[in-house]
Amino acid sequence: MAQSADAVIIGAGIMGAATAYHLARRQYGRVVVLERDGVCSGSTALASGGVRHQYAHRIGIQLTQQSIVVYENFEAEFGVDPQFRQHGYLILQQTEEERAVYAKSAELQRSLGVDTRVLEPDDIRAGWPYLHTEDLVSATYSPRDGFADPYLATTAIAARARELGAAIKTEHPVTGIEAGPGERLTVRTPQADFEAPVVVIAAGCWSGEVGRLAGAEIPVFPRRRSKFVTAPFPGDRIPLETPFIIDHHMGLSARREGPGVMIGFGRKDEASSFDTRPDWELVPAVAERLVQRIPAMADAPIVRAWAGLYEMTPDQMGIISRVPEVAGLHVLAGFSGHGFMHGPIAGQLMAELVADGRAHTVDIAPLDIERFKRAQVSVEVMTFV
Repeated sequence: MAQSADAVIIGAGIMGAATAYHLARRQYGRVVVLERDGVCSGSTALASGGVRHQYAHRIGIQLTQQSIVVYENFEAEFGVDPQFRQHGYLILQQTEEERAVYAKSAELQRSLGVDTRVLEPDDIRAGWPYLHTEDLVSATYSPRDGFADPYLATTAIAARARELGAAIKTEHPVTGIEAGPGERLTVRTPQADFEAPVVVIAAGCWSGEVGRLAGAEIPVFPRRRSKFVTAPFPGDRIPLETPFIIDHHMGLSARREGPGVMIGFGRKDEASSFDTRPDWELVPAVAERLVQRIPAMADAPIVRAWAGLYEMTPDQMGIISRVPEVAGLHVLAGFSGHGFMHGPIAGQLMAELVADGRAHTVDIAPLDIERFKRAQVSVEVMTFV
């Protein structure tokens, strides 16, 4: 016989763990998390860990305003230091079109209380003299932003969810989702079946695949992005407190990773796949762009690499929603490279939707899955793939 639960969550990354935690805090009932591998073993574990306010859409800014407070107070709430380093986000622009987009977005961010500064090339040179700035027209800088360790944060949230009574069952791959008696859904795994009136798909870039098991179309697909880490690099040449740097035009990101520097890069025209092998063929292009932007790194060898998967949607924004065609089914996925930074508040909002019938901390109407059927989408341009 299937085991009974009040809510089943599929996926134990940051989204699933945070949802379980918030439902358990509410004493919602028996909460079961089903994970194919281990806690934080999918996309979350391979993320860069960035947390930023700089978005063109109001909802992205609002989600960060909520989640950054969690990261700033994380140790007090979860008993673990997530290594949150608030060295700021510096996003570089090379064209007048980019300048206009980021200046307009900065106005929106400031109207919501975010300290976002629009910088001229002279300001960039004064603040970060190791950057090449001759080809830049502007930059935007938000000093409160930063990055944290995704594995430390996610496992700590999962551990607290367990302490509050949630059951997290690893090595339980979901093989089927079927409508059962009494408006309950049956979730099948090789080890056991689970019945619940509420099922939340929080399986990252695999959420579309899981949705099809229930006969639901969830428009989430994977996109590979590789990370490259250099050998230790002197702090007197690039400070350890350097911001998380995004070169929008080049599609390049860089931040400190311990004593080295981590660079993010991907192929914008690469076909969607679940391939997580690092793309070593990118190294020449990465090196060329990195040295163009940070000339001092010409003698910094790349010593390791990995690749993660962004969980993309057509408008590059997440989904926090019921799935109308399947009673009891919910989806929390598709954050398009922003899952870790928004995970804590996204899990809280999903718990509110499940327990209260609606989310009230943030208006999640822009993240309803029905927007794709209505063709009411506006692409979030501040997604870097």
